[in-house]
Amino acid sequence: MRLLDIARSAYVKSPPGLRRSVAPLISMMPLSMRYGAVYERWRRDIAHARIDPSFSTTATTSALRALARTAVHASPFHRARFAVALGSSFDVRQVEVEDLARLPILTKGDLRAAGEAALTRPAKSLVRNCTSGSNGEEPFAFYVDRDRSVREFAFVNDAWTRAGYTRDETRCVLKGFRMKGAEDRLFEWEPALNELRLCVFPMSEADVALYIDLIDARQIRFLHGYPSAIELFCRHMLTLGRRFRTPIRGILPISEPLYEHQRATIRKALGDVAFAPFYGLSEKALFAREVADDIYEFEPLYGLAELVDDDGAPVTEPGAEGRLVGTGFITHGMPFIRYDTEDRARLVEPGTRANGWRMKVEAISPRRKPGFFIGRTGNRIVATNFPPQDPAFFRGMSEFQFVQSEPGKAVIRYVAAKDGAQADAERIRAALEAKADGHLTFKLERVDCLACGSQGKRAFIDQRLDLARY
Repeated sequence: MRLLDIARSAYVKSPPGLRRSVAPLISMMPLSMRYGAVYERWRRDIAHARIDPSFSTTATTSALRALARTAVHASPFHRARFAVALGSSFDVRQVEVEDLARLPILTKGDLRAAGEAALTRPAKSLVRNCTSGSNGEEPFAFYVDRDRSVREFAFVNDAWTRAGYTRDETRCVLKGFRMKGAEDRLFEWEPALNELRLCVFPMSEADVALYIDLIDARQIRFLHGYPSAIELFCRHMLTLGRRFRTPIRGILPISEPLYEHQRATIRKALGDVAFAPFYGLSEKALFAREVADDIYEFEPLYGLAELVDDDGAPVTEPGAEGRLVGTGFITHGMPFIRYDTEDRARLVEPGTRANGWRMKVEAISPRRKPGFFIGRTGNRIVATNFPPQDPAFFRGMSEFQFVQSEPGKAVIRYVAAKDGAQADAERIRAALEAKADGHLTFKLERVDCLACGSQGKRAFIDQRLDLARY
């Protein structure tokens, strides 16, 4: 079955031409075959863990022990971490959740320095991903299991049930992609995944008028994508005075925080829709679903969540703020054990044995800040994924940040890498201007350091324009 799970996971990442050629065949398969037995088992276990703390605690402990055994047996880096913290004679087959606090918190820097010693399998057998560096930090390359998507789908689809979504529903996807292989296309239909994919860059009113017709034609009831993109879509709908013939039932936000003003704009355009956001990480270390507005409950079968203060001590007082630390269970090839997510939150309820380790938090402040550029005509441009995720793209820069004070113009404020040259910065500027397609021009500003906020966070865009005017 693992081969089928790998194939299911690989489909999403396959080249566009191959995907288009096999999608019609996949779309003819029953949904039970498309998702598979592993998916169905995870959906049952997720539901069981939610109502049975004893089952949740037992399953979480079992998952932790399996991860620890793999890490200690196959990774020299993690073997050393456990030996230093717990002693070389410690039996990881008997590790308890409470033992985790004895391990040091793991950072991106630790994993960069460890290299392949942090892996439990050869890199060629894993999938290499990287964070985009969209807070201005250096992109972070990491590895995940090839078959993890099936398990992840189970948690995502479970979270979306809050909005009434079921796995056979059609979604309209508003994300940052252009249509690969056809840069002039604004949309594509993905039959195997039941997705209508829409380009959100730069997403003009004319684009939205077309998108409304496409959504109406397929009677789609769920919008999925970046909150900033969905909000912009709804702003254009209000300006156009358009409504859907088949009312939208639910909003399935991803990748960004969902703010109250965005909920208000979306509801003004679409009516009293349900929202089903979740919190997740590219590194697959943690997953939480929203259970009330801006309150999230972590799923311990996916990964164990901790909230610690700036000194690494557990946060136990409701209302207190801390850093989110995660130990992920659904991918073992590069274990993330007590991993510093760099995100912050306020505690609502600590995870304990009594509640099955289901910690609840509110006001999650992610490392990745959403934002907009304002184009030369006053149009909003969704900034998520505007810079490419390939670390090589920003070769020559160690940190960067965008600053905008005038429509259609922005500054790339950057700290040069040790081997960085002016030619690197000029190459980056030219590539971003080409991507902006006449809507934005960029000016370079080299600095010695970039300013941070009081909690060490740095906005992706230092946006100085009044967005209420655009």
